[in-house]
Amino acid sequence: MKKTLLIMVLLFSVSLLAACDNKKESDGKVKITYANWNLGAEDSETPNMERLMIEAFEEANPDIDVVILERPKVPGTTNDVSWSEFLVARASTQSLPDVFMADDIPYYVVNNWAYNITEIANADPEFLNVSADIRGSATYNGKVMALPNAVFYAGYVVNETLYDQRGQDWPTTATTFEDFLAMTKAAANHASTNNSGYVGLEGIEHILHWYPAQLNDTYGWFTMNQNGFNLDSQEFSTTMQVYRNLQTDTSFVLEALQYEAAKEGSEIDIEAIFQGGSAGAAFNNGAILAKWFYSWDFGWMQANINNGTYTWDLDFIGTPVVNGKKRVPSVADFFTIASNTKHPEEAYKLAKWMGFGKEGYSKRLELSKTVEGISQVNFPPLQNDAELLDSYFELYPAFTGLRTIVEAGSVIIEPPKFLPGYIQARYQGTYDAENKMGDIINKLRFGEVLYADVRTSLNNRANAIYNEAKAAFEQAIQQR
Repeated sequence: MKKTLLIMVLLFSVSLLAACDNKKESDGKVKITYANWNLGAEDSETPNMERLMIEAFEEANPDIDVVILERPKVPGTTNDVSWSEFLVARASTQSLPDVFMADDIPYYVVNNWAYNITEIANADPEFLNVSADIRGSATYNGKVMALPNAVFYAGYVVNETLYDQRGQDWPTTATTFEDFLAMTKAAANHASTNNSGYVGLEGIEHILHWYPAQLNDTYGWFTMNQNGFNLDSQEFSTTMQVYRNLQTDTSFVLEALQYEAAKEGSEIDIEAIFQGGSAGAAFNNGAILAKWFYSWDFGWMQANINNGTYTWDLDFIGTPVVNGKKRVPSVADFFTIASNTKHPEEAYKLAKWMGFGKEGYSKRLELSKTVEGISQVNFPPLQNDAELLDSYFELYPAFTGLRTIVEAGSVIIEPPKFLPGYIQARYQGTYDAENKMGDIINKLRFGEVLYADVRTSLNNRANAIYNEAKAAFEQAIQQR
């Protein structure tokens, strides 16, 4: 009953908005509708970067009127309806936003929600100046079905001051994995009983995702290549062993310590080990050597450095070098141009301005430096442009390692937004009667099942799920 009511409210809201949208045609401007999940509340007194960017776009393009489509509220609450419910309701009336943030591009393609923007994109030198790894993620059989609008980098933030105080060299972007572990283990202190301990390493789960690609150039995220998953490979076997060695080393790996402390009858008291009484407080107390972060977190870190809250030196090293290779994990965001758009060129222009375009990104940096109270730019430029990079890193002087990584341009991209079937094959699909795919991976992580016992079946099942989704997607992409 509640779901039916929600659908009715959504459809009514969509119809009302569509009627309001049509009234805006009379001023002679090209009208482009836009939706995103990062717009904040329409009536908020706090300035929102994305809304200011849209205002700036309209000033720079007086012939275009951008209409923001706000998400309706869940009846009886102050919460927005989910992104998927919002888009489904809009699609049901052929009124998808001309430009909208993408969380599942294959789904959009299969359901004919995405405009094939290939001709316009490939005629744009700035689009072609974006890394091939990034723009190629949402290009299928040569067809561009979404446009990149941000890339965030993942890896380890290291406390250089703490490494130095503990008598160790600190890791850099060029440090090998073996040296990174050795430095961190030597500097850690997980044995304190009076809150004077130092966390060594926090954030090891994604080793399963990025490490195989350092061992084999043909692999991407989680052993993926053009043939599918390679979870029965020697590279993944090696990766599992590396992970298990860390997951069981309580001397410097936080997750290992937490796992042991959670066991019934454990005498480990984490609250007595680290400053602040918890591992969670360790980073803000300068008591953690290396912690996994995404680059969208650097804004608040740099603010704490700027205002003197952090009196230690931090830097971002990404992931360490393995066998002479460094391919840093990243998360990309994309815009979809709706299949129902009447103005693909203007929609492309807006998506470019809000994302990879130099003019728009320059305005984003300007706003970041001149508008008080605004959240500063939290992603580096998508184009490897020295002028843009110089301006961006004026905001982030502490994170010189990130610039090295951006300029190197060697990344692997987390695939949920653009790879057919990935979420099912990695997490939500059925492995057997008792386990989802994510469950069996977790049992491998914690030693509850042996890799040798599931090696073949795990790979077969992952690829069966992936190939089913891929077949449906390839049939759809042929028609776009």
